Amino acid sequence: MMKKFKIFILFGALLAIPAVNYAQAFEDGTNLISLGFGLPPGQQLTSQYDQIPNHTDYSIKNYGTGVLKYEHGLHKYFGIGLNFEYSGSKAVYKYDNVSNTTYHYEVDINRSVIGGYLRMNGHYPIGEKLDFYGGVGLGYLYRLDNYVDTNPNANNTTNHKNTFLDFDYQITLGARFMVKKGFGLFAEIGKATTLCQVGIQLKF
Repeated sequence: MMKKFKIFILFGALLAIPAVNYAQAFEDGTNLISLGFGLPPGQQLTSQYDQIPNHTDYSIKNYGTGVLKYEHGLHKYFGIGLNFEYSGSKAVYKYDNVSNTTYHYEVDINRSVIGGYLRMNGHYPIGEKLDFYGGVGLGYLYRLDNYVDTNPNANNTTNHKNTFLDFDYQITLGARFMVKKGFGLFAEIGKATTLCQVGIQLKF
């Protein structure tokens, strides 16, 4: 009887060891810092300038979006944090003005967009390596447009600067894979400054 009792205690201790040392990919107290890059650009960078009359030969080049995120785990299934994003693009079009004479001139627009969001994520961790999550972000986008045109009616090349501050939101789904204990990779898709984001994560 005593021998069986000792075997039972030993078996229970062996089961308890993994339970004590086992860490989830996301859990209460987890801290994540993410650094990523996103493409293709969202509406904030690719508006077609339909409000501008008589424009032709429109083209745009996007430089992508840099992403910096921080998240803190309040629960195994819930975290809260901050997102910061920076995007840049360059748009070029020609403007046709028809009056007594017809003339054409080019307009170049360099656009920068900076976004800041309060982010809330729901998590579904699977073991130590894999974590699926989805969440929403609420914040603001600051947009700076620098215009340069060569209007022949002006004495010199004309420069304009416009700024905009707009409320914005995000809804995304993502997955994270921990390559090693404190280092992982992530990917997200959804409604954000870009359609898709990928990058690295540091966990501590």
